[in-house]
This record gives sequence, C-alpha cells and structure tokens, in this order.
Amino acid sequence: MSKLNYNPAHKRQHQQTAKRLPFMCGTSSQEGSVIIFTLLILWSMLAITLALTAIYLPKIRVIGDAAAGSVGAIYAADSAIEWCIYANDMSHPVLSPPVMGSGATYTLIPPTGCQPSATPAPLNVQAVGTYHGVSRSLQVTTQ
Repeated sequence: MSKLNYNPAHKRQHQQTAKRLPFMCGTSSQEGSVIIFTLLILWSMLAITLALTAIYLPKIRVIGDAAAGSVGAIYAADSAIEWCIYANDMSHPVLSPPVMGSGATYTLIPPTGCQPSATPAPLNVQAVGTYHGVSRSLQVTTQ
C-alpha cells in the first residue's frame, strides 16, 4: 500500500496556480458568464438576421418576378419585330405571325404595318410585348 506524502511546498504551488487561473480551478464567481454573454450575442444576431430576412425577402421576390416578366415581354416584342422585318422582305417565303407558347402576347402598332407586300416598303412599326402583366415595347423604322 502506498503512503500519501504531504508536501507544503506543493500546496503553495497549487494555490499560486489557482490564483492565476481561476476559471480552470472553479473558484471564480463569474464562472459561466462568458458562455451566457456569447449566447446572448448569438441570439441577438440571429434575431436581427431573421428580421431583415422577413423584411427584404418579399421585396427580392417581387424584383425577381418583375425581371422574369420583363424578359418574357421583351422577347415577345422582339419576335414580333423580327417577323415584321422578315415579312417586309419579299425575297423569302411568307411566314405566319409568331405564336408565343409561354403565354406572352404582342400587339403591333399600327396593326397593318407588317403586312407582306409585293415590294419592300419602309417600315415604321411598334411592337408591345406583354408577359405576366409586364409590357415592353420595341420600335423599328426603315427608309
């Protein structure tokens, strides 16, 4: 059986270490306050992030929807203008007006401005494309 030796110098060394490192020896009255403070900061940051997300996410969605509608509308107007230019040049066979498969529509102003003719005539036509409630317009004028 082993005998425990009591060494007073060893006890003094332990007391000095305890004074220098109170957080490791469990003698501090502020034990755990750093963890609580850290959690409070993290929860505050999370709350701010969620609040900003709730405010800005609907606005970002509206911008994205408008951009998608804008692109579809400009494609519809572009298709109508391209058809007008093609139909005005009688060196090609006559094609029927474009039909949009995506639900986009277009309106030509004036409506008779793109009728095929025997001789190429100057063009002055505007195409208004509409998609998901967004309208975009293109105009072509030739001499």
